[in-house]
Amino acid sequence: MLRPRSIATTPLVCALALALAISHAAHADGTGVIAISVSQTDRGAVTDAMVAAIAERGPRRLVPDAIAQARGAVGEGAVPIEVLERFRRVRDLIEEGWRAYLRVSFELAQSRLAVARTEAESIAALPGGAELYADASLRLGIVLGQLGQTAESQAAIALALALDPDRPITSAEFSPDVISAVNAVRAVTRPTTEATIDVTPAGATLSIDGKDAGAGPKLQVAVGQHVVVARAPGFVSRALAIDVTGPTSGAHIALEPDTAFARLDGGARAGLPDPDAQELVDAAIRFADLDEVVVVADSDRMGGEALLVQRCAGLPARCTAVVELGYGDRSGLAAAAHEVWQAVRAADLRYPPSVLGDSRVAGEKIVHHCEVCRSPWLWTGIGAAVLVGTITAVAVATASKPAPIVSTNPGGYVTR
Repeated sequence: MLRPRSIATTPLVCALALALAISHAAHADGTGVIAISVSQTDRGAVTDAMVAAIAERGPRRLVPDAIAQARGAVGEGAVPIEVLERFRRVRDLIEEGWRAYLRVSFELAQSRLAVARTEAESIAALPGGAELYADASLRLGIVLGQLGQTAESQAAIALALALDPDRPITSAEFSPDVISAVNAVRAVTRPTTEATIDVTPAGATLSIDGKDAGAGPKLQVAVGQHVVVARAPGFVSRALAIDVTGPTSGAHIALEPDTAFARLDGGARAGLPDPDAQELVDAAIRFADLDEVVVVADSDRMGGEALLVQRCAGLPARCTAVVELGYGDRSGLAAAAHEVWQAVRAADLRYPPSVLGDSRVAGEKIVHHCEVCRSPWLWTGIGAAVLVGTITAVAVATASKPAPIVSTNPGGYVTR
């Protein structure tokens, strides 16, 4: 009988815990800016004015270019916090299953470890994911051996060894009979056969158990269980667990477009449709580890210039009403940024991001379902202090989509 030993804290566990801690810490207090300008004022000046206005409320992590920050993080292999949480979930299941094994509750152990391995499939294409999958498979194989399921036990252990061949199997973690069982599986040479792995899109590259396998679709693989990973530029990598039994074995992997990467790569621009703006803002918040972003556009309006601003937070992001504030020339930009920030910082978040696609920025006529709430004459003469309450009142009073614009001094521009 395979005797239990306690679970050890591996370097992978420590790395995952550290990654989670860092991600949570970074996610705590970040504000980013997404800025464009279609007026005579350059985008850098608009960004600087907005950052300076936000900085007035005290120490806080400020990201002047949220898109560039997120794009760089993606390029370095960053993953969203919700993906890191999947690592935590799998690790928790593995530990729960192993504790059940140590208590000689083999059926419960099998259940938890089987779920852990299934859930690990969704992260097996990420750094550290294959090793976590291997750990779940190894421990599942040990438990299956205790239950007398010899063939299934050997298959699970063989998969673990293929995915993580350098993992130490020592007496510090496992009993001698477990080590013997693992060594017996390691000594077996499995026959090979041809398997067909089709991938969409065509030309995607494949790896099997962490080893490059080219583009397929016909591949020579060992009989037994495997984890296949498909990758293609512009698409989200995907892992799939397969069981190869003979020449008729095969699988199809369909990769989803990496919309977050595409949106970040395209950046912010005037006239961006609202659904695309939603994806862009969501990706900026997610990958730059931000609590919120401020979307600001500088536009020519009635002989002067104006800032149009929304503050957005959450996933999917919800934003304030669009606040428009006119200013006469470049000298009034800083004061305009200050007032418009005071207006949006405490306003309700009820609307999708819509500044980038607004007609005042894009130069196109957009038909809105609620004309009165976008009328520039409705709010003439109100000050910034009243504006915060005005936005909230508009948000409550109308269900218009896109968000209403609240304007100040529409007949002329405030010069500071």
